[in-house]
Amino acid sequence: MQIHVFDTHVMTVSDEYIHFDVLVNNENIREVEQYAKQYLDSLGVKVDNIKQSRCNFCHSELANLEVQESVASQGYSIMRL
Repeated sequence: MQIHVFDTHVMTVSDEYIHFDVLVNNENIREVEQYAKQYLDSLGVKVDNIKQSRCNFCHSELANLEVQESVASQGYSIMRL
């Protein structure tokens, strides 16, 4: 499975830096920002607490089995960096 990697950087109002990749297939590219927001929400970071963020396409690559399973079941995978 070919996946697309979106490099994501977030700085919260409390100066916490969060860096992660959102990995998606062709069908879910338009949902990348929503997936990033869901992930941040799972960390307890609300949109109102974000001072600055960036989510840019980085590259495409072949997905390993763990990423393939995550994308197949929920549409995306997150890799915390």
